[in-house]
Amino acid sequence: MASTPTSADGQPLGERGARTRQRILEVIGAAIQQHGLRGLRLADIAHEVGFKPPAFYQYFTDIDEAILALCAETGDLLPPFEIDPDEWGAGRRGSRPFVERFFRYWDEHRPLLTARHVAIMSGDRRFQAAADDAFRPVAAALQAQIAAAQHQGRVAAELEPIALGAVLNLMIDVAGMAAPALNPYWGAKDDRELVDAVSYVFDRVLGLELDAS
Repeated sequence: MASTPTSADGQPLGERGARTRQRILEVIGAAIQQHGLRGLRLADIAHEVGFKPPAFYQYFTDIDEAILALCAETGDLLPPFEIDPDEWGAGRRGSRPFVERFFRYWDEHRPLLTARHVAIMSGDRRFQAAADDAFRPVAAALQAQIAAAQHQGRVAAELEPIALGAVLNLMIDVAGMAAPALNPYWGAKDDRELVDAVSYVFDRVLGLELDAS
């Protein structure tokens, strides 16, 4: 979640310092978007922002810390899990609008989210914590939906809502990441078939398909 900007030593930044810190993040984000992590150089960042490289360390201890801050900002943009009762009842779209929004989220932030995934796979617990923070509201909403569906007899009562929600979180995140590579694998022209498949699984785990007439 968003917090008060601080310097590298944890001191609150004034308005000017906060603007500079945000500009650093914007430059790094643009560089990752264009070139990926391999094209990220401190000298280029400093030149684009307009200061000498040592000044960077007033704001971040290293580039990884700046990328982590970007991941936190991007995590705040994760679409919430919501079911529109009117749309569900009339159009029977179930979880599909959320799945579509999630795939767009991955498309818009793919280089940074991929960098986060790589850091997590390398064992960096800071990036895992950033991902956990981003997914926490979605996980809570999924768990609530599953628990309600269990109460209504739509989902097997012996299954644990937290575990089911975690599986859905993991599945959709990996699907969003892998979509560009998966589509050619089975000959799909775009993400629609994968969105269909993920939505199908979501609806059944969440007990939504039982209301479709």
